[in-house]
Amino acid sequence: MSVVLRRALSRIVLTTCVFSALFANSALAGRATVEDGVLYVPRIDIDGYGAMEISFRIVYDSEYRLQLESAQETSTSVENSGVYDADLGHLIIDEVELESGAVYQVELEQLVDSDESVFTIVQALEIESSSSNPSVPVQNTEPDTASGVLFAQQCSNCHGTDGAGTAIAPSLIACASCSSTTSLMTTIRDTMPLGSAAACDADCSMALAQYIQDVFNSNNQQVTNQTVGFIEQLGNGETLRKASEQLLSRLPTLEEFQLVSTTGSIGLRQAIDGMLEEPEFYQRLTEIFNDYLLTDKYHSSNGSEAAINLLSNDDFPDRRWFDPGKESRGEDYDQVRRNTNDGVAREPLALINYVVKNNLPFTEILTADYIMVTPNSSRSYGVDGMTFVNPNDPEEFQPARLAGIPHAGILTSPMFLNRYPTTSTNRNRGRARVVFDLFLDTDILAIEGVRPGNAVDITTPIPTINNPQCSKCHSVLDPVASIFQNWDYKGRYRPSRESKYGWYTDMEPRGFNGQVMPLAGNVDSSVRWLAQQIAADPKFPRAVTRIMVNGLTGKEPLEAPVEAGASQADIDAYVAERTVLNEVQEKFVANNFNLKTLVREILLSPYWRATGLSAQANQSAHALTGSSYLLTPEQLDRKVQNLFGFDWRGSLDQYYKDQNKSWASKLENTFHQIYGGIDSDSITTRLKAPNGLMGAMQLRMANELACYAVPHDFWLPEAQRRLFLFVDKETNPYNESGDLDNSALELIRQNIQFLHEYLLGEQLALNSAEVQITLDLYMTAINRGRQYLLNNSGEWWAPRLPDLCDRTKSLDGVDLKDVNGEDLSLQMDNHFVIRAWMAVVAYLLADYKFFYS
Repeated sequence: MSVVLRRALSRIVLTTCVFSALFANSALAGRATVEDGVLYVPRIDIDGYGAMEISFRIVYDSEYRLQLESAQETSTSVENSGVYDADLGHLIIDEVELESGAVYQVELEQLVDSDESVFTIVQALEIESSSSNPSVPVQNTEPDTASGVLFAQQCSNCHGTDGAGTAIAPSLIACASCSSTTSLMTTIRDTMPLGSAAACDADCSMALAQYIQDVFNSNNQQVTNQTVGFIEQLGNGETLRKASEQLLSRLPTLEEFQLVSTTGSIGLRQAIDGMLEEPEFYQRLTEIFNDYLLTDKYHSSNGSEAAINLLSNDDFPDRRWFDPGKESRGEDYDQVRRNTNDGVAREPLALINYVVKNNLPFTEILTADYIMVTPNSSRSYGVDGMTFVNPNDPEEFQPARLAGIPHAGILTSPMFLNRYPTTSTNRNRGRARVVFDLFLDTDILAIEGVRPGNAVDITTPIPTINNPQCSKCHSVLDPVASIFQNWDYKGRYRPSRESKYGWYTDMEPRGFNGQVMPLAGNVDSSVRWLAQQIAADPKFPRAVTRIMVNGLTGKEPLEAPVEAGASQADIDAYVAERTVLNEVQEKFVANNFNLKTLVREILLSPYWRATGLSAQANQSAHALTGSSYLLTPEQLDRKVQNLFGFDWRGSLDQYYKDQNKSWASKLENTFHQIYGGIDSDSITTRLKAPNGLMGAMQLRMANELACYAVPHDFWLPEAQRRLFLFVDKETNPYNESGDLDNSALELIRQNIQFLHEYLLGEQLALNSAEVQITLDLYMTAINRGRQYLLNNSGEWWAPRLPDLCDRTKSLDGVDLKDVNGEDLSLQMDNHFVIRAWMAVVAYLLADYKFFYS
């Protein structure tokens, strides 16, 4: 086992500092200690191996080094000593006690060029001192004076003297590049100061990075441990269900449950990885990114040729290839043109899916030298010789290159360029602002300065360049705006040599982050150059992380509390969340920008898995902790389909008429925007909390779905039922004598317990209060029904199900009242059993848990 573990630990990586090699034994079981030059770590949990006790031999050879000496299984009753990250290779030992009584948090880094498992002690944060309050982290209060002066000169104007950030620049506390000194040094060297990148050389960058780490980030991990440590998290099985519902809108399969049950957290990772390969995940991914790109404005739901009409007829003379003329149009004409339009409209979103599906670096959504086409849209673009797996599938996308166009992924997509157009006065500034927002997590409008409307400058020759109040923003924005000069207001590519007037002389030259773009080789393909710069910028993975966190939790990551008087709880909340997200983001980058890694790590993070707080938690610091959010109408529609086998439309007897038409769905069409959906055009922001109208819709849906689903499920053969596994329509709590039948009641109770889990994910004991309340509802309903039947004895309509609820036709339209001479319909409810179950299902479907992720 120790040999295998040596290999598993061979990727342990950490950061630098100085550490004492003399430790004393501690009475705390989870604390690491040193005896005779050996560092003992009582317990580290490692996926695949469980709880392990490991030891390192400490040697001194110009610096302290630790050689992995032994590893063996230990009891899970031993307090955990730290955290091991198998993907990133991080080992953080929470507490190591010195002989003096001081306690340090320690990080280790493996020497990658060593043949053995040798590590250096590269960071030690003092968290307790024999002479100080043990609960207060000890920080470096006397940083290097020269570094402090350098920070004041180079950084404080933008990031603030306290590093908390300003409207111009983000906080340096738990910043995206602050996970290690090396990462931060690289970011400073390559991108800072803004507008003058590379002005700070390697020595300057290292000094600043060390200063920022020592002064602003020395206790981040301690704050994170104290804050995150109080979050109660979903178990593996509950996490599996939530992930499956959110990513795929379905329940986990039996195989997935068994995998997680037998292999724990390793199986959970494998199950999530498997989900990220399914087509339904890419449907969800499309929705997440469209909420930001909003290019579905041109989907056929907003106009049959909304996207096609954006293509220039001069550039694409075959854009309407599907129209032979009004007199010669076939029956499928309308469907073909919609399919063609949607192939054009969904191109940027299809590129995202293509990159993720093929495990390509996510940077390729910007750097791709191709466009995505379908069998239909390829003809509109005039692309010949394309090969498709299924030429008749209008939703199959394949990469293609358009002759003479320098593609740069989404940035040169006709849909993106039209969704964010330009004018002769805007001069691509709107496009540049969106680029900064979506792909660099930078709000240009937050930069201080005066805006048009309250700024009048008739004396400065070029205010956007010469007036400091204007240039604060424009010196950042305008170089990127100039980069789009080869793409006109309709998103058409026009090489510089074809321009009659050239670009504006009163604009900043093409560039990014203070670097002027070299014209050689880039003059007609400047957006490609920009894409490469963004792909290498550390703000890009932060921007992608922001999008995915919002998509998976329903809210944006916390912003740094820069306002005066921010509470310590607000600061701690930000530091803890940002530190966790930085670790997630690191794994994303380390795995070659594979978005699947980012999704998986967000789902496994304590913030996504949060289910509650321990009693000792600071409630204020966790005001926004958790990931439960109101399901979008699209997600809710798919959830209903997967749970019941049909979506919410109307009577199942009429379902066959429109079963293949998405517009018939009440959630996808009729009530889509009423229930908080967007059309990506005039309505671009989803509702996050239900209003009164949405609440009424939820109750209506609960009642109607119960009406349709319960008789349908009882009508199905036993092996095909989804809701009633323990009872059938004849299971009556009363026997023929009118007395309670305890055996039937037990079956009814078991089915109620099952429905709580199937519909709401609640794992309840059979004798729990919740199950009893639902059983009481069932008994109340059936008792009232029995009285109703008694009062209307002999009336033909009394035992009959409501017309909208009965089953007289199959979902395919077959008349069930005469199937080979046999009546297979379900219209009668002689003992009010079916209607009592309708009450139960309607009650459960009206629960808020059904509508939230």
